[in-house]
Amino acid sequence: MIEEKLPFEKIERQVITKRESETDKRYGKRPEERTVKELLDYGVINLQKPEGPTSHQVSDYVQRILGIDKAGHSGTLEVIK
Repeated sequence: MIEEKLPFEKIERQVITKRESETDKRYGKRPEERTVKELLDYGVINLQKPEGPTSHQVSDYVQRILGIDKAGHSGTLEVIK
C-alpha cells in the first residue's frame, strides 16, 4: 500500500536551536517525568459525558473515582446529536 503524504508532510524541516538551556526543577519537568500523583493533581481528563448526569455530577464522579480533592469542567459537556 502506497501512502500519499499531505503537502505539509512533503516539506523537509530543520529544527533550529538558538540556545540550549535547562529548566529549573522548581518550575516544572517533562510530562514523562511526572509522578502519577502529579498527573492526577495537575492533569486534564477528556471524556464524553453520557446523557443523564449533569456536568457537575460527572465532575463529582471523577473526584470520587480518582480520590482527588478538586475536579471541574470547562466548556460544554452536553451530548450533541
